[in-house]
Amino acid sequence: MTSVVDLTADPRPLAGRWQLDRRLIDHARGESGCFHGELLITTAGDGLEWAESGTLRWDGRELPASRRLLLQPGAEGWQMTFADGRPFHPWRPGVEVHHPCGADLYRGLVRATRTRMRVTWWVTGPAKDQEIHSRLRRT
Repeated sequence: MTSVVDLTADPRPLAGRWQLDRRLIDHARGESGCFHGELLITTAGDGLEWAESGTLRWDGRELPASRRLLLQPGAEGWQMTFADGRPFHPWRPGVEVHHPCGADLYRGLVRATRTRMRVTWWVTGPAKDQEIHSRLRRT
């Protein structure tokens, strides 16, 4: 991966189309799967829209999957939110972030350059024991 560029202060250079490959591992169930598709990052007001679409392969099935997030500037820096505005996590490439989800905890790490990104989540708690590894390459 190329050297890490500090995109914390302004992630807008990430706008564009990205190839997205994700590996999902469920340690509790001994299962794994993958997601292949694309990420389209576009300008949305003062911030960015993060729209993923592709195919999820899990448990012998292939399913269409998508999600939409927003990356918004604020008084405390850039924040990733769900499409409905609920907070997800602060945008801090290179620094571990946390997202509580019920009794489970998502610990995430984003590494980003202008041409490549890696996003890793470790999910632990009473309901989950998972890892989610995403690799993105600008197309």
